[in-house]
Amino acid sequence: MNTKIAIGIPCNRVIKPKTMQSLLELVHYSSDIELFPIIATEGYTIAENRSYILAQAVKNGCDYLFFIDDDMVFPPNTLEQLLSHKKEVIGVPYYSRKLPRESVVVYEDGTEVKGELPDELFKCQHVGTGIMLIELSIIQDLERPYFFMQTHEVGFTIMGEDAWFCQQVRKAGYKIWCDPNLEIKHIGDYVYE
Repeated sequence: MNTKIAIGIPCNRVIKPKTMQSLLELVHYSSDIELFPIIATEGYTIAENRSYILAQAVKNGCDYLFFIDDDMVFPPNTLEQLLSHKKEVIGVPYYSRKLPRESVVVYEDGTEVKGELPDELFKCQHVGTGIMLIELSIIQDLERPYFFMQTHEVGFTIMGEDAWFCQQVRKAGYKIWCDPNLEIKHIGDYVYE
């Protein structure tokens, strides 16, 4: 039986050309894997986009969900490398789209990632969902909502949907992993002067 992997792209804006190039190279590189593309067509927020994609992946009998945000650049072997670790939830380190640079990874003990990363696969408290591979068999063990943005009473975000998802995964007794050996880039805006 073939492994069926949903490639989920939450997109409420334009997919960046470099992301599309990375995606096409990944599809070509992964030609022996059954891929099922899902572009979020429902949901106003990123949490709703991710929830829609997850529901479609489960509904269509996918074994894994591979999130790729519309502003990520990644090597063609990213999916195969993450699959090779055989982990329920695994992501990659990259930076948020702001200055100064801030990692989307928090170590398992709750400390922020600063400086050099470990050379090997490591456990973390949470990792960004910009590029994340999820084994869908664990979903039945998680509390809903799977993706949620926790906000302060005045509207500021306290916890993003990716940290929320990782929290739900840990509550269900699973570990979050990070592979530091892939070169991932996050496309943002910058004003040149």
